[in-house]
Amino acid sequence: MSDKEIPETAIGALARVDPDRRRAAMFAPKAVRDDLLTLYAFHYELAKIPEWVSEPMVGAIRYQWWRDAVDEIYSGKAVRAHEVTTPLAGVLTRHKIARFAIDKLIDAREHDIEAAPFADMSAAREYAASTSGRLMAIAAKIAAPDYEGEAPMMLGQSWGMAGLLRAYGYYNKGMLLNLNYDDIRAATLEDYEAARAKFPAELVPAIAYAALVPKFIRKSSGDFDPLKTQLSLSPLSKQMRMMRVVITGRV
Repeated sequence: MSDKEIPETAIGALARVDPDRRRAAMFAPKAVRDDLLTLYAFHYELAKIPEWVSEPMVGAIRYQWWRDAVDEIYSGKAVRAHEVTTPLAGVLTRHKIARFAIDKLIDAREHDIEAAPFADMSAAREYAASTSGRLMAIAAKIAAPDYEGEAPMMLGQSWGMAGLLRAYGYYNKGMLLNLNYDDIRAATLEDYEAARAKFPAELVPAIAYAALVPKFIRKSSGDFDPLKTQLSLSPLSKQMRMMRVVITGRV
């Protein structure tokens, strides 16, 4: 079998589908890194469902499959075979991740199947908090179990808002129909500024990618047209920004 015929694993796909979280996780010791990548692979499995199904009912069935798998993990039953479920069981058990957090993450991602336009900015922020915010909070628990601050949730929320900003050209007639681009930019920066601080070194691999938020905001200013241009940063620029976080501890 040639390399091109080897199926892509969920963790292997992260370099393509979630490179920023993956890049930040690389700064962690191997054991923590592996657990963070497993968490992100699980999140990828959830996030890709709306894009992979043609009928909402089929998507609902897939999300229920993951709920059942999570129930098996937390109830101590034999966990169904899947490339992500087995390592995920170890991660959730080892780090004592509350089931509530995982259930809420699944619920939030299921809403993407039939994503109606946000009524207002508050609804957009709630969505960002329940998806990217919750994911970063779980990652923070894995990377720094003794850290008790709320900043990761807000930093993750700002990352989620930045994601909406980056996808404005795609969603401006969908979930972002009722929101103004400049208002999203302002809300994203406000959330980021509210959470930024100096953090312990062990927490950095779980949150370093949030430091890219102000770079996205700066690049989207001036005469930038989100309907014509994809908002992006070079891999080198991202790496340098994250390295700064590693060195200073400041996001």
